[in-house]
Amino acid sequence: MRRRPGRILALAAGLALAFSFSASAASVQTDWSIAMTDAKELKTEWKQDQSFTLADPAPWTLEELKKVVDIHDPRSVAAYWVWSVERLTDNYEDGMAMMKYLFADLEPYDRGFVEGGLSGKAGWDTYFNERLKSADYRWLPRAYFNGAAAGNGFCPSRPLTLDLYYNKTNTETINAQSLEALGRLNIVYWVRSNAGGSQANITLSRFEGSDRWYVTSGASSAALFYDQRSALTPEELALAGSLNNDSTTILEHAAYYGSLQPKY
Repeated sequence: MRRRPGRILALAAGLALAFSFSASAASVQTDWSIAMTDAKELKTEWKQDQSFTLADPAPWTLEELKKVVDIHDPRSVAAYWVWSVERLTDNYEDGMAMMKYLFADLEPYDRGFVEGGLSGKAGWDTYFNERLKSADYRWLPRAYFNGAAAGNGFCPSRPLTLDLYYNKTNTETINAQSLEALGRLNIVYWVRSNAGGSQANITLSRFEGSDRWYVTSGASSAALFYDQRSALTPEELALAGSLNNDSTTILEHAAYYGSLQPKY
């Protein structure tokens, strides 16, 4: 397919708003021989508000994640993305490995992408690393799961369930900008915190010639750490900060995933 320079330039402003990226064209994967992806491939069941339940126990490691996430379903990738960000609070290396598996950096004006991101941080902003160490912040990502409330220290119910809200406007806007021109099929969900009501968009993309979905909005990981402490009383904040993020056990993981894992 021949690219039309004028058209690509006209799309630049819109694409810059839609995607977060680190451009490095020399390392981007590109293949112009692959056929275009059809927009009709967004399944009806994907385009609605719904709840998604994770495996119980939710995965601790990349190896466990690979056993339960459905990379062909954007809902599964979005839900496990939120959980992977939550895993950063218990073990940075495991959480980052899971995030890198689910994430891809976009080459904004081309058809390429880089799995895990060019920086190897899956879009994560290391500015927030201090929040991973603080009890005042470490509970924030878990507040997005169902059952998390001020009265229980924002500890969600098991099995972990996440409400995904379909963002029709953003989905259609991004697809209008990048589907035909760049061969990316996109879908956007948003999730809502049970603490201060903060909302975070999660953009997912499927690239031409592939049926695998990736998270392509790096800013969503930091957005899950949006400071909502002011919505809590001092007593509620102290309770949230004193509780563990994950109460599952080595034996539970061994029974479900088939191997013993160290508890971090």
